Amino acid sequence: MSGTTREDTRDSEDDLLVEVVEKASVGVVAFGVERALLVAFSFVVTALSGAVVYGYLSVFVRGETIVKNLVAGIGDGYSRTMARADPSARKSVVTAGLVGIFVTWAVLAGAIVWFRDPLIQLTLLEPRHRSTLLLYALGLLPFVLLRNARDVFRAVRAIRTATLVSHVFRPAALLLGALVGTLVLAADDAVATLWTSVVGATFVGGTVATVLVVRRTGVTLARHRALLGAFFRYVVTASGVAILELVQRRAVFVVMAVVLGPVEAGLFSLSVVFGQLVRWPLSGVNTILPPIAARLYDAGRASSLEGLYQRTARLATVAATPVVLLLVPYHRELLTLFSPAYADAAVVLLLVVIGQYLATTFGSVGLVLLMTDNERASLALQVLNAAVALPTILVLTVRFGVVGLGVSYLVAVLFNNATECCLLYVREGFVPFTRTELLSVGVGFTGLAVAAVATTRLATLPGLVVTGAVVIGYLWVIWTAILSDADKAVITAALGSVVSSSRSP
Repeated sequence: MSGTTREDTRDSEDDLLVEVVEKASVGVVAFGVERALLVAFSFVVTALSGAVVYGYLSVFVRGETIVKNLVAGIGDGYSRTMARADPSARKSVVTAGLVGIFVTWAVLAGAIVWFRDPLIQLTLLEPRHRSTLLLYALGLLPFVLLRNARDVFRAVRAIRTATLVSHVFRPAALLLGALVGTLVLAADDAVATLWTSVVGATFVGGTVATVLVVRRTGVTLARHRALLGAFFRYVVTASGVAILELVQRRAVFVVMAVVLGPVEAGLFSLSVVFGQLVRWPLSGVNTILPPIAARLYDAGRASSLEGLYQRTARLATVAATPVVLLLVPYHRELLTLFSPAYADAAVVLLLVVIGQYLATTFGSVGLVLLMTDNERASLALQVLNAAVALPTILVLTVRFGVVGLGVSYLVAVLFNNATECCLLYVREGFVPFTRTELLSVGVGFTGLAVAAVATTRLATLPGLVVTGAVVIGYLWVIWTAILSDADKAVITAALGSVVSSSRSP
């Protein structure tokens, strides 16, 4: 009887992994589209307006990213609360979340307007950007509405719609705004014109996304006091975690705006755009894993949750390695395609890529912590992480400029994931690392060494051939000698399901 139970649990775990891989593939495609749109945005601005203008715009774009993270606690509250709520209660939760979004935006926008002059004095922005800051404050609303829509659809496991509003609407608005601003609305102040156009495009996307939310879940003023009380308590704690994570992961962008000049700021921002390509598999997993993890934890199926966590971390690491093998040997050439001004500090891209790759090996550790009711312990941990990360970022950037910022980015990302991993082990006994994953990382770094040597000693075309051969060799070794039969069966089943669904009308 016990053997049957374990087998049934294993089959259920495999089924869940198939669902994660299948639905994550939708997120992966959208993530690829997002990266392509963001790269195109960067190229349009640097090519048509110059590296300096791109540096100024990077302050606004990265600032918007920081603001979205301030409402991340509401999104985590959706995933944790709506999994245990009936349809009527879900409407109340979504309504409460929307109220929280508007209140948060109003407070932040008011603060930016009130402190606009000190912000200009403190950052690399100039007095001529004062009016752009006012528009920036008002234009934050559609950006946070897009984030809210993504979180709602992720909570109800409508992954296609969630990925559309999060990975396509926003970067498409940035690119459209850049094209319209540079080609149609050319003006003396390129930064103001470009950002005005971006906000206009994003307003359309945010409105559409919010309409989709209302149509999917509905809104209501009906009271579900117990559930809403639990929702807000969770949101408060999860928001604290998000803010402290923000200090570690996004403080680099604040320091970028305060310490660096516009060209260096643009270089770092572009490096992050490319560096996050490494996260393409984990990004897809993170769109679907939270509600599944919450459901497994509520059902008391800790072993299934740990197995799912380990296997998604393993598959994400394997899938991310080929991107690292392609990016690292050509990091300098890639950045100089956008601007020759980036050549001298191209090592920043290398640092960012390695940081993202090491973070991927830990899997969805932060989300698993939050979905296992460890949000308070995670909050306390983030206090420690922030206390370590912020001084490190400031000291290294002041001392070594943009290269120091790249080093501190790597250190902060690695330290945060390592401490979260330790906490998850202490509280739940979960660890992401398996023998298979460690072997895949070792094979990946061996291939990386071969590709790096080849590109430094060979001409461009032979170097590309060797690098391509290394990628193919890595995938062959992983498939034939490292992945288990169960993992290969799950991958095959999930990909077959994706192909079938893509062919259906």
